[in-house]
Amino acid sequence: MSKQQVRLASLLLEEAFGDQVEAVGTYLLKNGGSNLGEISKGTGLQINKVKKCLVVLIQHQLALFEPHSSGKYVLYSVSVESVQLRGRFPRYILASRELYGQIGELICEYILHQGRTLMSQCINRVAERLEVTLGAAPAEVSKVVKTKFVGMVEGQYLTRVKPPSTESALGQVNSGDSARTPIFGKFELPSSLTAIKYTGNKRKRDEEDPGNQPSSKRAKKNTGEGEEKPVDDGVFWSVNFDNFHQHFQDKAIVSAVRERVDETAACVMRSLLRMAINLSQDKSLQTKSSPTLYKGRMAEYLPDKPKLSEMDLEHYLKALTDDQAHFLSKEDDSGGGGYAVDYQQCAQGLCQATVEGIVRERFSSKCLRVFRLLLVKRVLEQKQVVDMAMIPSKEARELLYSLLAENFISLQEIPRTMDYAPSRTFYLFSVNLPSVARLLLERTYQALGNIVSRRMFEMKTHK
Repeated sequence: MSKQQVRLASLLLEEAFGDQVEAVGTYLLKNGGSNLGEISKGTGLQINKVKKCLVVLIQHQLALFEPHSSGKYVLYSVSVESVQLRGRFPRYILASRELYGQIGELICEYILHQGRTLMSQCINRVAERLEVTLGAAPAEVSKVVKTKFVGMVEGQYLTRVKPPSTESALGQVNSGDSARTPIFGKFELPSSLTAIKYTGNKRKRDEEDPGNQPSSKRAKKNTGEGEEKPVDDGVFWSVNFDNFHQHFQDKAIVSAVRERVDETAACVMRSLLRMAINLSQDKSLQTKSSPTLYKGRMAEYLPDKPKLSEMDLEHYLKALTDDQAHFLSKEDDSGGGGYAVDYQQCAQGLCQATVEGIVRERFSSKCLRVFRLLLVKRVLEQKQVVDMAMIPSKEARELLYSLLAENFISLQEIPRTMDYAPSRTFYLFSVNLPSVARLLLERTYQALGNIVSRRMFEMKTHK
């Protein structure tokens, strides 16, 4: 966890939840697992305020907790990766609109705003908004919203969440299990949710005419008693970020295929990715490659337009396999041929393309030529770079040392004698792509932090 990551996470917490939650979150990011007393002492906040801040962080799945080895108290910590996901919220909402329309967008937006919520609450809030904007009948609105919600659950863009409990965390010590309390539960849609109904904007009707409320409800409201529990009480749902990330990765792969080959190849690649998702047991982004995709079953997933013959399909599969990016790898010859999507190789290709684009925009096309040459040849001397890149010696030297000054390439000295004399030393230039990617990622964190800080300043100035 770098300094820029902590700064960005702190700014995102302050923008979303205010100063006190930001103080608690930043303390946990810098100090790791801490109990209530340590957090209160480190932040200068009272215990009650610290508890409220932790409730907010846990509600939005930003804080984790685990029992201390003694079993007497609980240690709290904050995940910096979870906090950074808040910067992608607009992209999740846009993806929901592309996949499930306006209703899917409203569902995703409401759940992201709440952190975790009941299905009945989400349906009621979204239906209220649609009833006002569309003017449709309440029963129809409720049915459509519920269908979209179930579709997002079945597509695993929404996932079941287990409500956290410190009592269960402390109970793990007694049972001998000291693992962290799980937050996400297994995917399932309880049958009791079929009883959820929506009868219109009841809140608005009650405010306009309090006489519409039942006498028992008015009495409860006057005496401060709680309302009746919903049928899905305790069944919480949250956005499945991993599935959205898989969707973004697939879109990037299809876009890269479209640029390198053509539109038809992109359609074939999109079909293969959909087939891989259906056949894969592990949906996580950590998977190096997909299961073997046999040519005999590909016809089920290929689009009707454009209609591809078996010869055309073979041609595009060979093109994707032989491409330098290695989108596909041939695994088997049985069943017409078995192929696998190499996710790791695709990710490396996308990373390299992004870095090359940055080099082109920041320096020049000639710098990009030198950078690509070093990527291909791995290690070169300055004279070799001049000869292979066909650039004058003086200009090549300037380009190399411009890239070296910004840490896009590295220089290794190999002496031929023990005195390290420059005339008897080899100076080898190379590119360490993972190191360059980490460098650019760190600068991205810094730029995002500057943007968030500037936005908060402008909003405060022109409030």
